[in-house]
Amino acid sequence: MVPPAGLRARQDGSASITLVAAIFLALVLCLCVADTGFLLAARFQAQNAADASALAAAQESFPLFSTGRSPRSAASVLAGSNGAELERIDISSGGGRVTVTVSVPPRSLFLRKLGVGPGSVTATAAAEVDIEALLSSHGIWYTADPALLGRLRGLLSDMRPGDRAAASTMVALLALSHLGKPYVWGASGPNSFDCSGLVCFVYAQIGVRLPRVTYSQVMCGRPVHPGQLAAGDLVFFRDNGHVGIYLGGGWYVHAPRTGDVVKVSALSSRGDLSACRRIL
Repeated sequence: MVPPAGLRARQDGSASITLVAAIFLALVLCLCVADTGFLLAARFQAQNAADASALAAAQESFPLFSTGRSPRSAASVLAGSNGAELERIDISSGGGRVTVTVSVPPRSLFLRKLGVGPGSVTATAAAEVDIEALLSSHGIWYTADPALLGRLRGLLSDMRPGDRAAASTMVALLALSHLGKPYVWGASGPNSFDCSGLVCFVYAQIGVRLPRVTYSQVMCGRPVHPGQLAAGDLVFFRDNGHVGIYLGGGWYVHAPRTGDVVKVSALSSRGDLSACRRIL
């Protein structure tokens, strides 16, 4: 039995509407899936950018490893190269730890046009300088040869600021070369030191003569705010009765006390910082 022509037309029309609706729903579903993929990709991209930015900023915040750029600039460049924008950067402990937040605008084929979904995704990452790990790996162990020290003395005599900054970093590196040597009261090196003896010996290696005791050393150079400390600066404690050489990143090297050795300590562990002086 053959259905009437009108009934066949209605059936064909219904089938066509159903087919179009199915195609439309499938298309919407595909677009939603694609937008979800774009969102996940943006989150992954943002996290990669945050990780890279934090590492770059941590390097620049630590004077011994800095290339001269500001931590914010380094983080911004790395974020941009990964398709992200730097939203925030926090530096703590004088540069020892850096936290950054970046954002990435996700692509969208459908949902954003409906006002659905975030306009950007953010990611946060932190990086810090592990000075103990660096020292144990001997990655920044350094002893200058006499010829190099002679050239440094010549650079200092020219009074050029850039050369003095390089020499200050050299002071910090030279101080690190004495790690592990025993504290002996009144000793001025090269095999043992007290706190002021270490400072005298290290600075003497680049031709800078300092007084022997801390109460006289604190009168040398010029004062520095604790928030502006740089590698090679002197940090004084216990009402100027103890002294160390600042390394950067919130760390300093010093000869602490009888029974101890020349070591690296965190500035944040002390509550008795009394003065900061820049010698060069």
